[in-house]
Amino acid sequence: MTEAPPSDLPFVSVVIPVLNEERHIEACLDSVVQQDYPTERYEVIVADGGSIDRTREIVRAIAGRHGNVRLIDNPGRLQAAGLNRAILASRGSIIARQDGHAEWGRNHLRRSVELLLATGADNVGGLQEAVGDGMSGRAIACAMGSPFGVGGAGFRYSTREQEMPTVFLGTFRRTALERVGLFDEAYPPHEDYELNQRIRSTGGSIVYSPDIRTRYHVRDGMMALARQYYKYGRGKVRVARRSREVLRPYHLAAPVLVAGLAGMAASTIAGRGRRFAVSSAGIYAAACLIAAQRATCGTSPGVRLRVPAAFAVMHVAWGAGFWAGIWEAVRGAQTGGGSPPRLPGGSDAA
Repeated sequence: MTEAPPSDLPFVSVVIPVLNEERHIEACLDSVVQQDYPTERYEVIVADGGSIDRTREIVRAIAGRHGNVRLIDNPGRLQAAGLNRAILASRGSIIARQDGHAEWGRNHLRRSVELLLATGADNVGGLQEAVGDGMSGRAIACAMGSPFGVGGAGFRYSTREQEMPTVFLGTFRRTALERVGLFDEAYPPHEDYELNQRIRSTGGSIVYSPDIRTRYHVRDGMMALARQYYKYGRGKVRVARRSREVLRPYHLAAPVLVAGLAGMAASTIAGRGRRFAVSSAGIYAAACLIAAQRATCGTSPGVRLRVPAAFAVMHVAWGAGFWAGIWEAVRGAQTGGGSPPRLPGGSDAA
């Protein structure tokens, strides 16, 4: 593909929503502007949600050195709102999503476009390579790359090309977004999954390839991880209230765990079933330890000791968030879901 004249290659719009990303935005943008895709065949649009750190300063400096980079405002602040604003300001026939605390491999755009053209998919994505700082960060990264930790989220660990319900970030055909609409801002942080579900419901496909890799910087600390996964679990229920197809059997594992833990705690307080509660908790702890050993080959003892805790935080927080979402549904709380923004037809591929 790189041998083709640049004028024959699809024009790509890279969209990046950011908010207070001064720690990672420079490395992120460096990875984007250093692609082996012809510079004149892609643009980079950074939508800032009102950063109060040095994010805007860093982006402006990079834009001053690279004419295909520009900064726009995202008054909606939410990630989905920033994505939509950037897409509406774009002109590419292909839309590549990037994250402010992630970095691409040098062939990311080229390989993504090749995969779109070869498979006929509406969206393609690749492997999320989680990385972290310090022992807790590295432990969280290990847990996020383990099937025991993340269940069916195969884009975090799968080694084969295949269709998936969703992928990390993603590179979309503009025609798919014209067909189904943009990101629905009512469903953070599951706007990706919800959009991909709409694409699949209209006959489109989502394809994953492990040779498209993105480094993703995980949250710092177990409390931040707990907040993140609580939001994931709660958001999953909100999306499922609109489209039940987004729920899969493995999504119920964490809620069942949380319900079981609550039941065991209640029975123990009541003086009943204490032996069963202790043995069940021991089985789960043993499972976390075994999975941690499989997930942490080559890491330091300090990291290995923290991975079981990361597993437990992810599972319990996700399950608790799921039950919070169920409670919202029982109370009849409105999720705010409406029609996502529409993208006018007709892109500029020139």
